Amino acid sequence: MIVPTLSVKDHPMTIDATWNAAQSSTICELSNGTAHWRADLDAEFGGDTSIPNPHELLDSALAACTALTMQVYAKRKAYDLRAVHVSVTHEESAGQYRMLRTVRVEGELAPAAREDLLRVANKCPVHKSLSAQISIETTLE
Repeated sequence: MIVPTLSVKDHPMTIDATWNAAQSSTICELSNGTAHWRADLDAEFGGDTSIPNPHELLDSALAACTALTMQVYAKRKAYDLRAVHVSVTHEESAGQYRMLRTVRVEGELAPAAREDLLRVANKCPVHKSLSAQISIETTLE
């Protein structure tokens, strides 16, 4: 049983975030060198609610990776997966960030296929990364 996996080693990438006071907004411009997107603060801190905040970007990474991984796997296994809908919310408390993920699938799927897809959802690369011990090293230039 092959589960699609991508690792940082396979796809080293740098994400650059830039904010400049001259733009007179709180919006942060993001880029990986080819794609460009934005993030902003929560509305309570003056941010634009039409632009995702950093927590929404983190949650969306898990949701997107789950849906994409399930899609690729279902095609490989020839499952009749017609749609995947993933919802991620989170709860924060002292020293804990708890992600709550709900996955809904559409298609003529036998119970065994549904169980297999759930197993694969729990093996998506972002899920693995977020479940691992994460260390962050910061250098100020």
